[in-house]
Amino acid sequence: MRNPVACVSCRSAKQKCLHNDAPPCDRCKASGRAHLCEFPPPGTSAIHRRPKRPRQDSGLTPPSASAISAASPTHQYRRSDAPNGISPPSNPNGPPTHSPASTSSLLDGLDPFELLTDEVKNSYLRCAYKWSFHHTPTLLLRIRDRTLEIWMAWAMLALAIRFVKEPPAPFKTQTEASNAFAAHARQILQSDLETPSISRVQALLMLTGHDWGAGNGRRAWIYLGMAIRLVEVMDLCQEPKLPQSRPPTCEEFIDAEVRRRTAWTCFLMDSLLSGGKGRKRSLDAGDMTIQLPCERESFVFGEPVCTERLDGSLRMPPLSQPVGELGIIAYSMRAANIWGKVARWACSDVVNTELPWSPSSEFQQLTYNLEAWKKSLPPRLQYDLFSLHSHNAVDQGQAYCYMHSIYFMSYMFMHRAYLPVLGPQNGTDEAPRSYNEHTDMWKSWQKTSRMELFKESTMVLDMLEEMRTFGVYFLRGLVPWIGFTIYTAVGVMLYSFNFPSGDDDPSIAEKARERVVQGCVFLKEMKTQWPMAETWFETIKRMQVYYRTVHAEDGPVSPDERQALRRAMIDYGALQPSPVQKPVDSKPDATIVRDSHVMPNRMSIADLQQHPQNVPPRPMISPPTSTPNCYANSFQASIPTLETEETFDLDFDFSNADMEAMMMNATQDFWASFPGEVGVGYT
Repeated sequence: MRNPVACVSCRSAKQKCLHNDAPPCDRCKASGRAHLCEFPPPGTSAIHRRPKRPRQDSGLTPPSASAISAASPTHQYRRSDAPNGISPPSNPNGPPTHSPASTSSLLDGLDPFELLTDEVKNSYLRCAYKWSFHHTPTLLLRIRDRTLEIWMAWAMLALAIRFVKEPPAPFKTQTEASNAFAAHARQILQSDLETPSISRVQALLMLTGHDWGAGNGRRAWIYLGMAIRLVEVMDLCQEPKLPQSRPPTCEEFIDAEVRRRTAWTCFLMDSLLSGGKGRKRSLDAGDMTIQLPCERESFVFGEPVCTERLDGSLRMPPLSQPVGELGIIAYSMRAANIWGKVARWACSDVVNTELPWSPSSEFQQLTYNLEAWKKSLPPRLQYDLFSLHSHNAVDQGQAYCYMHSIYFMSYMFMHRAYLPVLGPQNGTDEAPRSYNEHTDMWKSWQKTSRMELFKESTMVLDMLEEMRTFGVYFLRGLVPWIGFTIYTAVGVMLYSFNFPSGDDDPSIAEKARERVVQGCVFLKEMKTQWPMAETWFETIKRMQVYYRTVHAEDGPVSPDERQALRRAMIDYGALQPSPVQKPVDSKPDATIVRDSHVMPNRMSIADLQQHPQNVPPRPMISPPTSTPNCYANSFQASIPTLETEETFDLDFDFSNADMEAMMMNATQDFWASFPGEVGVGYT
C-alpha cells in the first residue's frame, strides 16, 4: 500500500513511495539516491509546490519564469509573499541555499523558454563549438517557436546561465542556478531515457560537459557512456541513408550532418575524457565510418558536400557532390584522436620500457602523428598570434584556441613524462635497464625533452596573454579543456621557475614568473564559471609552497618519491576514490588549521630567487599512492587565497608532518592530473 506521505522524488515522478515513515524510501534506496531522498514539510504537497492553504484560497496559478526573474535573488521572502510560492528556510547568516535536487524541484511547471533570454542565448552560442551538432538557424527558430525539446532547453540553460551577469531568482549564484537546471534536465531525461532520439543524445553530451566543468568527473563519464550507447543503438556512426537517385535537399543534408556531428561530438568527448585507470575509449577511430563535419558555412546554408573521413579517405555517393573543405571542428576531431592515443600511452608501462629516441618507439610514432596533423592544417588554421586575432575577428577565436589546445596538451603530456622528477633515474633499482645501458643518451634526451616541454608551455601561456586582451566576453566562451591546458602549462612553468637549468632558454626563464602569475589569475577568474578550475588554482598554490620548501634541503631524490610519482603517471584519473584519502565530508584536522597560521611571514614568488637553485626535491614521507581531490574539502579552510597578482600567501608551518605530506601530494597531484579526474566522487 502506498504511504500517505511521498518523498519529493517519487512525487515528481508520480511513482509509489514505500518507506518506513522516514527517508530513504525503497525507490530512492534502490536507485542509489538514498542521500537525496527527502520528505516535504507538513502542510505542503511537496517542497517545490505552493502551501496547500494559500493555493486553495488564492486560486493562483504556478508562477512564470518572468515572475521569478523579476525578483531579487537576495530578497528575504515570507511564506505569504514569496512570488513562486516557496517558503525558504530561515537563514540568519544570509540567503538560503538548496541542494541540486531540491533546487531542481523548484523548476517544476516553469517555462524554460522564458529564461532563454538574448543574453543566455548569446552566451550559449559563444561556447557551442564544443557541441557542434547545432544547426544554429534551426536552433534559434525552435527556441522562438518553443518547439525545442524541453530537456534540450534546460540543458542549454545549465551551460549558459553561468555566464550571465545576474542569476535568476531565487538562486543567489550563477553556479547554483546552473546546477539546478542540470539536475532538472537529468530528471526529465531519466523518465524516458530508453527511447532513442538525437536530442536525448545531445542533451546527455551537454550534461556531460556541465558535470565535467563542475568537477563531477564520475557522473560526467557515466552520462557520456549513456550517450555513446544511444549513438550505437541509432547507428549514428554509419552514414545516414540518403536518396540515391537525386541529390539530397537542403533539409536532408542538414539532418544528415546533425546526425554525423552528434556522433562526432561523442567521439570527441570520449577521446578527451579518456585515460587513467578505468577510462578507456569506447569509440575508436575504426568505429567512425562517417565523413568528418563539413566547414561551418556549408552546414549553416545547407549546401550538400562530401568531406574526408578520419583516415583521409573520401567516399563519394552514387551522384557526385562537391568536395567540401574541412574546418576547425573536423581538424579538432583528428587532434582528439591523437590525444586518445597519447592518453593510452601515458597510462601504460611503455613510458618506462622504450627508448623514446628510437624510430620504432611509440613516442616517436605519436610525435610523427602530431607533426603530420600540424602540417595538414591549411594556412589559415596554422597556429600563430596573427591567426588568433584574425579568427577572433570572425567569432571563431575560442574554437581556434580549443583545437590547438588539444594539440598542445598532447605534446606537453608526452614530454612531461621525461622530466627528471618523473623520468628514469640513474643508478636506481626501479629504473629500466635501458637507462643504465644508455646513460648518456638518456641525459641528452631529458635535456632535449625539457626544452621542448617548456617551449610548448610558453606558447600556451603566450596564447593566454593574447586571449586576455580580447575581453570578458571572449573569456566567457572558453570551455574547461582550454582551462586545463593552461593549468598544465602553468604547472610546468612553475617547475621551470623553481628548478631552472643553465640549458634553459633565457627568454623563457626571464618571463617564467610573470607567466605563472598571469595563469593563476586566469584560473582564479575561471573558477567563477567552471568550478573545476578552483581545484586547479589550489593545486598550483600548493605546488608553489612545496617547491619553496625543497630548496632548503639537500640530498638526492628518494626511490620512494620516484616510485610514487611513476605510479601516479600510470594510475592517474581513476574514477574510484582513493582508499587512503579522507572522506569528502570530513573536517580538516584542527591542528593543521591551527598550525597553518603560526608563521606570520608573507613571501612573494620573487623571494624564491634568493634561494639556491637546482636542488632536487627531498624524499617524501610515506606518500599515498594517489591524491584525488581530497584537499578541496578537507583543507580548504587552511589555504590562504591568492590575494593579488603579485603575491602568494605562504603562511604555512611545515613542522606538522601531515601538512608537509599534503604539500608533497599537491605536487604529485599535478603530475598525476588528467582531464576528468578532478572532483570525482559519489555525489
